[in-house]
Amino acid sequence: MLGPMPLKSMLRSLKKERLPLLRLQARHRGACISTTVKFSGDPGQVRLGSKVTIEGPTVINVAQGGELNGSLLEVGDRTYIGEFNNIRCAGARIVIGADCLISQHITIIGTNHGTAPGIPINTQPWAGEGVVIGDDVWIGAGAVVMPGSQIGDGAVIGAGAVVRGQIPAGWIAVGVPAKPIRQRS
Repeated sequence: MLGPMPLKSMLRSLKKERLPLLRLQARHRGACISTTVKFSGDPGQVRLGSKVTIEGPTVINVAQGGELNGSLLEVGDRTYIGEFNNIRCAGARIVIGADCLISQHITIIGTNHGTAPGIPINTQPWAGEGVVIGDDVWIGAGAVVMPGSQIGDGAVIGAGAVVRGQIPAGWIAVGVPAKPIRQRS
């Protein structure tokens, strides 16, 4: 049977896990960031607009193996990021515009591992391509936005879609891979 955790150990653990989130919340007082968001990296590498909401438990990682190496997350005014999302800059820049709706269970990835043969993938350098999501974009539940993707203003990404490449402004895109099917009306 495990005994109670010593207070000093508990405080050290709490500081390690919660301090980055508290710093992020302090830097962005106009934003509503859930206490169940798991944040890793430097809060200085995150820029949140006014009235941004980030629900938890969402994971935001702006570090790459403990290093920042150009990581940056920018989120525009009045954007809503729902529950259970995974946003990983990992050495790249991810921009999410203003007035966006990011539903639940969405993954936004800024980098890929190298895939050269003969070298273990987990030891290869990451290739940071970044992601740009325009203003007034709605991303449906369970979608994945891959490195190098650009989603134009006013686009809608259907639930479960996998975005790789460009989605034009004002278009609805669905599927794996995501393909534009029609313009918003």
